[in-house]
Amino acid sequence: MLKNGWLNEFAYLILGVLIAGFLCTHSPNLEYDIDPSYLLFGPSRPPLYPIFIWLFRWAGPYQFFLIMWLQGVLLFSALLYARNWLRKNLQISDFLIFMVCLLVVLTIGFHFQIWFIQSEGLSFPLFIVTFFVLIECFEKFNLKKIFYLAVLVSLLVLTRLQFYYFYLVFVLLCGWYLWQRTSMQKASLAVLILVGSVCATTVVDHGYHYLKHGNFSGGSYSGLMFLVQTLFLADNNAADYFENPTEKSYVQAMINQRNAQGLNQDASLITSLKPSYLQYAYQSYSKNYLVLQKIIDITFNTSVENTLETASIYKANAAAMNINKVLMLHEAKKNLIFLLWKFVQCMGNVPLFLFYLIILLTIPFRIMTDKILYPNLSLIFVATITILTFGNAAIIALCNPDIPVYFCYSQFMFYCLAAFLINKTFIHHHANMEFQCK
Repeated sequence: MLKNGWLNEFAYLILGVLIAGFLCTHSPNLEYDIDPSYLLFGPSRPPLYPIFIWLFRWAGPYQFFLIMWLQGVLLFSALLYARNWLRKNLQISDFLIFMVCLLVVLTIGFHFQIWFIQSEGLSFPLFIVTFFVLIECFEKFNLKKIFYLAVLVSLLVLTRLQFYYFYLVFVLLCGWYLWQRTSMQKASLAVLILVGSVCATTVVDHGYHYLKHGNFSGGSYSGLMFLVQTLFLADNNAADYFENPTEKSYVQAMINQRNAQGLNQDASLITSLKPSYLQYAYQSYSKNYLVLQKIIDITFNTSVENTLETASIYKANAAAMNINKVLMLHEAKKNLIFLLWKFVQCMGNVPLFLFYLIILLTIPFRIMTDKILYPNLSLIFVATITILTFGNAAIIALCNPDIPVYFCYSQFMFYCLAAFLINKTFIHHHANMEFQCK
């Protein structure tokens, strides 16, 4: 184990050299999630990462190399912050923390976050810092920390729309302060900061889209993305549900293409409610996701080549939202069951879902029955990981395709949880050994 102080620091020096070596031997990868909408401020993207790319335009042919290196620096800095926090607050051994950092670099940084020119280059390091600040806000009321949390979450939302679930965490945090019998004056200030953050973020995001695209709204692709599910599950006669002739023609065209390619043959298995059948349906959905999305893009004329046509993308997303509402109303049971199963899969399949569910149900139960106002940091740490993992899985199941990069945040927290549990096990082991010796 890494016991000596100099050896601990040397290990992280080697980690930095490992990241630098990777960056020296790789070129920026522009093939994943870097369609023209990032480079040219497309209406489906929040503003922060396109602006981040734009800031390096002065570097000419070295623009993306600088971005890649900066993303590596940000990741390394965030990991050092995580190391100091875990060591200081949870007394986790430096060896275990180093293993967490190494796994993050090998399984997340090298695969998704560093060398791909994509928004995770900013959002992942930001998330690491936000995660620990959130824990501190749950542990103790501190207006300065609440302000930091509000700013960090705003930056996350302006980088990836995936983080809107943090606004529900804000509600939970305010409820927690009430449970702790925080004074109304302090609680009101916390609410004011958090609500002000939500409003300011919305104004910035919508204002950006208004100035750039002439439409005062946020990202304009969620309806089109969720339409993949409703199209997959739609009955062959689903076009008859619509009175609007344009929407009816869209739905009929998409169903014809779907059926011609046999893309939903396993969709009917959902009604059986058997886990194995639900899994077959989910596998069929995942396998055919991109093809279904292409059918939708062609139908609404929103393919990659047309994502910069602002008027068409907003119009298409609005039409998709209306189609989703009608299909959901007519086939609510099937869609809700499948959405729940998608959520379970995004949690890591049934065993991990049940693992986190036990934690999610047990901790509040013990807090309420034992009337615990100020639980220890270990309990808050585990509870926060569980809440954020549920939130991340829910937003992916609802709006995004099941792509590994979207789970890097949950993956990081899972590594931290493993290190915490191992550390706790060894602490108890050493305590028992000392007791027996005495």
